[in-house]
Amino acid sequence: MLSSDATIDWTTVPIARIEDLRDAVLGAGLDATQLSRGNLSGGIAFAELDGMVFTSGYVGGPVALSGPLSGDRVTIGIGIDLPAGTRHWLSEVGTGNVGVYLPGDEHDSIYAPGSLYATVTLTADRLEAEAAQLDLALDERTLGGTGVHPRKVAPTIPTQLREQFRSVHGGHPVPGDPARAMLHAVLCHLARPPRAMNVGTRPGSHGRIVRRARAYIAEHLSEPISADALASAAGASRRTLFRAFAEILDETPRSYVRRLRLHRIRRDLADAPERVCTIALIANEWEMSDLGRMAGAYRELFGEKPSETLQAARAPGP
Repeated sequence: MLSSDATIDWTTVPIARIEDLRDAVLGAGLDATQLSRGNLSGGIAFAELDGMVFTSGYVGGPVALSGPLSGDRVTIGIGIDLPAGTRHWLSEVGTGNVGVYLPGDEHDSIYAPGSLYATVTLTADRLEAEAAQLDLALDERTLGGTGVHPRKVAPTIPTQLREQFRSVHGGHPVPGDPARAMLHAVLCHLARPPRAMNVGTRPGSHGRIVRRARAYIAEHLSEPISADALASAAGASRRTLFRAFAEILDETPRSYVRRLRLHRIRRDLADAPERVCTIALIANEWEMSDLGRMAGAYRELFGEKPSETLQAARAPGP
């Protein structure tokens, strides 16, 4: 069990670039997509103790995160402060929601500006042992699968955790022990019977349209994508497709495709030192042949020119 005498030291890392959010849960290596223009803000804080990893994130700009949180461990997270527009698997979530992520399962989220969350990642055996110390039964079967728990925690819990984790991120003296408080809260919440099935990964009708459209976009991102083809793949009319994107992602399908292509260009520019290529060649590979417009959109999104990203990637290390 997590010893009450052990000291937990938090390490904080500022969020300045979209790449910093790959470790929005420590060690996850997530696919992070920036949904606003300019530089990001916020920070990631993490602590490791007795084989458990605690992570907290404060996200100052809208971002999308996807990918497994761990290949061999269970991750449990709580929304400490989740503004409107925050979504998991395209369904709205809010302050006090608890998410369960089993090993290897895909995580798919959109965080609104000002989001504050905390997670704990641990083995299934350790999860059972920690719950047993509280006279609770909690294993992977009891958890009910990857998804968002149908009930929120009591309002007093996010209020307490908010004060503690804001102090962690601000580098101020931390009242109490946020890691233990968070772990105790989620264990008691998840083990409390009776419990309905988790909401899981089944969004509403507009969410299903967006999910199908995103899958088509991901498969054809390096090819021309027309609105008609995208609507057909999503099983909706063009009008309904645009409404679904506006409701779920707050943007048009065209701007979403452009944003993803700019992220692919940025990724390839960062890898450019390993192969002979130019900005023009990379942009053409992702269907953005108008270099002037591409460079302008790139600078609006990331706060730097494509040439600056390439130069930073080619700069010798310390």
